[in-house]
Amino acid sequence: MSNLLDNFEPVATTLSAQEYFADIVRKKHVKIVGVFGPSASGKTTLSKELAIVLGEDKSTVLKVDSYWRYNRTEMAERRLTGYDWETRDRDRFLGDLDALQRGGSIDKPVFDYTREMPAGTTVPFASADIIILEDTLDFTELADLTIFTYAPDEILITRRMRRDAFKTGFKDLEELELYLKEKSIPAYKAKLLPYASKADYIVDTHSGIMYKNIAKSI
Repeated sequence: MSNLLDNFEPVATTLSAQEYFADIVRKKHVKIVGVFGPSASGKTTLSKELAIVLGEDKSTVLKVDSYWRYNRTEMAERRLTGYDWETRDRDRFLGDLDALQRGGSIDKPVFDYTREMPAGTTVPFASADIIILEDTLDFTELADLTIFTYAPDEILITRRMRRDAFKTGFKDLEELELYLKEKSIPAYKAKLLPYASKADYIVDTHSGIMYKNIAKSI
């Protein structure tokens, strides 16, 4: 992780990550927060906890997984992973994000996490003063405040083995582990990790240490 932190310094605070970032959001009048990082790095937990601290009447979490376009077989045929923007309906997502920023509501697509594919249905989704984006995609050009969630490779694999055991996309845990080591982790390092250096903050969700980008003003 040392090279990753070349332009970052540890944050000295007694606050939890969600409290620390909520304070920044309020002081800087942030409207869009982008929480991004590899699968199982703690994005969902941080996003949910941040929304709670900010107030669920003032903030909402928009999981960009909702805009997934393909099932696992179709992704394999196209040689895509969850770290490729092509796997999401980007135009629809950007249109919905624009509508939410203007205070409107949207019909958000539903993603079936068990089968790892679009469900083909939608649910109403209301806007809020603060929109928290969450996914395995780069948000550094979309959000006012960006947070990269990090964990060591072995921790990511352990978390996913525990979390994804119920999913139907793999015949057994051995196949899942092989996929993680040979495809998912390499794809993350090639396609997403390079954007971590552009984030405003990096949070090591294993050690609990937060790092601030010294080149950023937020």
